[in-house]
Amino acid sequence: MTDNEPQDPRIEVGLPPLGTLDTITYITDELVRVIAPNPSPNTLDGTNTYLLMDRAGGTALIVDPGPVSKAHFENVKSVLDRADVEAVGIFLTHHHLDHSETARLWSQEMGVGVSAFLPRLVFGVGRVLQDDDHFELGMKKIRVVATPGHVHDHLAFQTDSGHLLAGDHMLGRSTTVIAYPDGDLEKYLSSLIKVRKLGSQTILPGHGPEISEELCDGVIDYYITHRHHRLSQIVSILDQEQPMHVDDLTRKIYGPELPETLFIPAKQSTRASLAYLVQREVIEVDEEERYGLI
Repeated sequence: MTDNEPQDPRIEVGLPPLGTLDTITYITDELVRVIAPNPSPNTLDGTNTYLLMDRAGGTALIVDPGPVSKAHFENVKSVLDRADVEAVGIFLTHHHLDHSETARLWSQEMGVGVSAFLPRLVFGVGRVLQDDDHFELGMKKIRVVATPGHVHDHLAFQTDSGHLLAGDHMLGRSTTVIAYPDGDLEKYLSSLIKVRKLGSQTILPGHGPEISEELCDGVIDYYITHRHHRLSQIVSILDQEQPMHVDDLTRKIYGPELPETLFIPAKQSTRASLAYLVQREVIEVDEEERYGLI
């Protein structure tokens, strides 16, 4: 059931084909994306590790080191070496392993701390990060922006150069999974509105290509409209059908074109939408976990 889907503005301007992004891309002279070798239906081109560098001061900050991979570590190290800078810290957007798995190993190898929202992820001289924390890297300023919703501990990092390192809050392709029960749709929608109010900026997602400043507002609006469209789909289906289990609802919403490899994340987002509607007393769930309109 995909009628009247909102249109993603990125489709009109075109996206580079999946898997064609360069492993190392200089967004600017001092902001570099290095893609980890873990492409999949869930991670798209692979996990994006970002290096924020201050060449004048010889320092760098690593955001989301990604999965354990010797090749990925060597690629990141080669960028640091070419710029003649040393890492002074590792920041994590959230706890998912495709973003955080190798953080402790890298921190030991480089002699730096790991900072994150969750205390269990903090290591060495790192610190627990909170919303609106501010950091300096040479003359650069970095602001922590809490963006819960995909998962509860999600953060983004805003630079004074007009970039938002967005982790999984937004993706370079398609839309983000609300990873229920850790994810929460109400918080996610609020986080999107919060980022919208930050103003137009280049979005650097945790997976896929960057979202240009010109497309930023339009893509955020699309994300919000997309989520409300999913809610409307659920209400429409349940208005025409008997109470349904979440698996059946998920398949009805996404249709037969949904790959089996993406069924679990689609089901997580559907559960998040159902929880949102139950909280608002639009639908109810019975003891057999079937959902229906009130």
